[in-house]
Amino acid sequence: MEDNDFHYELSDRELAGRIWVRLRPYRRRIGWALTLLVFAVPFVNFHPLVWGFVADALVDQTLTSDVLVMWLSIMLGSYLIGIAAGAVQSYLLEKTGQAFVRDIRAELFSKFQEQSLAYHRDCRTGELVTRITSDVDAMEQSVLQGLTALVEEFVTFIVVASMVLWISPVVGAVSIIPLAFAFIFIRKYNRRVKSLYAGVRKKLGNIGSFVQDRLAGILVTQSFGRRDHETEKFRENADHFYDSSVKASRLRNTYFPIVSVFGFINNVIMLGLGAWLIMNDSSLFSLGALLAYRGFWWRLQSPIRTIAQTSDILQRARAAATRIMELLDKPVSIKNEPDARSLGSVNGAIDFNEVSFSYLQGKPILKQVSFSIKAGEFVAVAGGSGSGKSTLLNLIPRFYDVDSGSITIDGTQIKMVTLDSLRKKIGYVGQDHYLFDGTIWKNLIYGDPAATEEEIFSAAKKANAHDFILSLQNGYETQVGQNGVKLSGGQRQRLSLARAFLATPRILLLDEPTASVEPESEFLIHEAVLKRSRESGGTTVLVTHRIDLLRQAPRILFFDQGRLAADGAHDDLVEGCSAYAEAYLRWEVEEANQISVLR
Repeated sequence: MEDNDFHYELSDRELAGRIWVRLRPYRRRIGWALTLLVFAVPFVNFHPLVWGFVADALVDQTLTSDVLVMWLSIMLGSYLIGIAAGAVQSYLLEKTGQAFVRDIRAELFSKFQEQSLAYHRDCRTGELVTRITSDVDAMEQSVLQGLTALVEEFVTFIVVASMVLWISPVVGAVSIIPLAFAFIFIRKYNRRVKSLYAGVRKKLGNIGSFVQDRLAGILVTQSFGRRDHETEKFRENADHFYDSSVKASRLRNTYFPIVSVFGFINNVIMLGLGAWLIMNDSSLFSLGALLAYRGFWWRLQSPIRTIAQTSDILQRARAAATRIMELLDKPVSIKNEPDARSLGSVNGAIDFNEVSFSYLQGKPILKQVSFSIKAGEFVAVAGGSGSGKSTLLNLIPRFYDVDSGSITIDGTQIKMVTLDSLRKKIGYVGQDHYLFDGTIWKNLIYGDPAATEEEIFSAAKKANAHDFILSLQNGYETQVGQNGVKLSGGQRQRLSLARAFLATPRILLLDEPTASVEPESEFLIHEAVLKRSRESGGTTVLVTHRIDLLRQAPRILFFDQGRLAADGAHDDLVEGCSAYAEAYLRWEVEEANQISVLR
């Protein structure tokens, strides 16, 4: 049973620390980029001073051709130096940003793979896809691009403010005062918008999850004529996202104009006070200074506007980064024990000792189940719906952990061996027989990437899949589509069986391998399973209610309401267990009805 009581919250400092840990491998590159940024800012913003010097020289009639050429050369050279340094800085940061995105996505995907089936059962796939795609993009854009813009504009503000104060301490100091009020409004905006953007990112995740779910079930939607209904449901999700986005936009467009007004007041003060001093022949200000101020004004206003916009981006990114860190910090419920060892070669004996399990607390699926399966034995598991058959199989490779009791393989508790070594000894074929998008060949070698062509053909023949594969136009190079949509259910199941056979597991777990397949494929799959048993290919545990397999199984474990109700051969159970006898008759009628329908 998985514990889903997981409340997640990070302070700004904690979040920054988590991000920095992942940027630390690139700290030298970031350091060089920031150094180039600080170096470039004075050079790029030097030219208004040249305008001022030249203008004052013209007014004083002291400007010569040589002096003009000197100032023009200095202006052009400083700008080129700043631009070159800025280009290198931008490349270094962009390269770091792409590496950061790559690392975060790889870390997230690895965490998804590590999480238990219970985790993936409770999480929406579309939500996880949204977080690994758009949330990571949003975080990268702000963490590097946003923070870099913030640093650049802050350095620009310091440099330009210093130049303005150097030209005229009086005019400079008075003109900078309104900008302090702009910073106050930016801080107030950040506090208010933080929760809004968290809601925006969550609703975007809801849209991704909804789309993924409905596209996966498009056949059901179309078969029931529910297209208009699903479109309306999507619009509801889109409207929720729209409403949250509009709230954030309304707040942004309330505060940003106020910030811009304070920046423009700075311009008014520069022109008004500067002109007044010139009109009164003050030595504190000159026409050249006024011209230089005109050039500097937008560089003083730009940081304020950019800082406001970047703060907005950072708040969006904070919401995205928190969602990402939440996934990375989510505890893994099924993991190796500290003293777990690798499981060596096994014979395949399985023992359940007083095993109990529940998906939800207080609702047990298996209740104190005990039995032993000998190495190489073929055992069928039968029972009604919800009796715990599939759960039983899922516990053996530790897809879930037992609530109490223990499971051993060859006398070794499965919790005391590493997950990878345990699962490599087990082949599992479920009811959904999932195939990855790609060729048949690539899907088969998933069971053993090092398999030879002969071994692949042998596994396909054992699963009675080789002949149908060769009948396809491209044979083993046939593209199967996502989840094998280009193949029939029976063909997909036989490929899943071949994939498991290729791994040569000592323990093979089969969960209703002939569920929802055509009669021809059902017969071939039955034959493949029974052939493996006859050839002593290892231990086989088969969940089924197909009467043909139950009759031929040397041993049947019959479950009723989570308990092992009977254990024995088919004939013995029919005579000695009334619950099994009734269930068998019901399955016999169901199969007969299915056959009559097909005919």
